[in-house]
Amino acid sequence: MRKKLIVLTSVIIIGLGIGLVKQNFNATTANSKSQTITNTEFTTLKLTGLSDLKNRTETIVKIIGTDKYKTIDYKGAPFIITTVKIVDVIKGDKKLNEINIIQHDGDVTPKNGETLLMFLRKGVDNPDCYIPIGLGQGIYKVVPAKSNTKSSVDSLISTSDSMILEPQSIVNDDILKDLNGSYKDVRNRLAQ
Repeated sequence: MRKKLIVLTSVIIIGLGIGLVKQNFNATTANSKSQTITNTEFTTLKLTGLSDLKNRTETIVKIIGTDKYKTIDYKGAPFIITTVKIVDVIKGDKKLNEINIIQHDGDVTPKNGETLLMFLRKGVDNPDCYIPIGLGQGIYKVVPAKSNTKSSVDSLISTSDSMILEPQSIVNDDILKDLNGSYKDVRNRLAQ
């Protein structure tokens, strides 16, 4: 009887805690209807739009993920440091060729060969690493635009004009409405 009471109390407390967290911030994920962003050492606030994201960003880069990564313990929590290759610097140090991205273990990290547009800032405690702004709100896949034609030649050619952005993990509609059009158009708007 006592075990049942303890389990029931735990379920109620956990349920109340989840409800409170959901009230703090709800965001839509690319794979599901909604996701609560949990509290970490990194930015967890909901960004109000692309201008807010850009203003909080020190570096905007198009990257390609690599298979170089390591897991570290940072203040008692597991984090992953992923090395990425820089394809294009839109904002920040134009001499960057390769950087390290630090993310909480469990966040969606850059996959080997994946092309992403990332909004970043330098780490404070880890100055040799960059941190995505707003968790997944500052990470976008650069993918071929879906075409109505099924030409095999079209699928082999991927120019900036035929590439678009998709959220990597967290969808923020306030940002997405300003990231419409081709990657080339978005890049030009961000460079202004």
